[in-house]
Amino acid sequence: MRIGTILITLLTVLAFGFLVKLGFWQLDRAAEKQRLFDDFASARQQADSANFTPLPVNTDGLERYQPVQVSGQFLNAYLLLDNQIFQREVGYQVIGLLQVTDRKQLIPVNMGWVPVGPDRRQLPQLEVPAGTVTVTGWWYPANQHAFSLADHIVEPGGPPWRVQQLRFKEISESVALPIATSVVLLSENANYGWPRHWEPQVMSPEKHQAYALQWFSLAVVGLIIVLLVRRSITKTKKESA
Repeated sequence: MRIGTILITLLTVLAFGFLVKLGFWQLDRAAEKQRLFDDFASARQQADSANFTPLPVNTDGLERYQPVQVSGQFLNAYLLLDNQIFQREVGYQVIGLLQVTDRKQLIPVNMGWVPVGPDRRQLPQLEVPAGTVTVTGWWYPANQHAFSLADHIVEPGGPPWRVQQLRFKEISESVALPIATSVVLLSENANYGWPRHWEPQVMSPEKHQAYALQWFSLAVVGLIIVLLVRRSITKTKKESA
């Protein structure tokens, strides 16, 4: 077997394997997104039955989007999660910090969306609820390892503090406040906060499945083309012999 044939075969195997791997990766993503939508649908059904449970001190056993409630007082300080889209407009999600009597850590509460305003250098000055309030919403574990292009997760200055990711361990160290690592998404029915809509805004499982089919198809087509080319070359050699 000539070196050229060996090289073509090797490249074909590598390309085929790479495309198939991409296809299975898309199927994994589809399954992950389906679980996300299923969790949200299940939470909605529980909420319709007014099945909000008190937020336990140990949240390890909670499921994503589980309906919870907790009472406390908001600090007169909050986080502004940057680069959030609502109705095609860029703005911030307001993360209130709820102080609860029996907890050492502050509970982050996503209270909804506000626009950036005409000047990004001026952060929105907002009023969070005063006094004791009962927060009803959905428990959501924040991704502590999310990738960010920003040099700093928390921008200097504040409060309020503009943040690029909800990596609460880093935020806690930066602002010198003990903050829990999971968020409560404030219910849309609450009579305070800002515009919010918590249905997952991500690519649907069906689109991931379509991409998987595309990668698998490319792998099969590429393999067929290589086999046809090799067959044609072999045939030509036999005829010329």
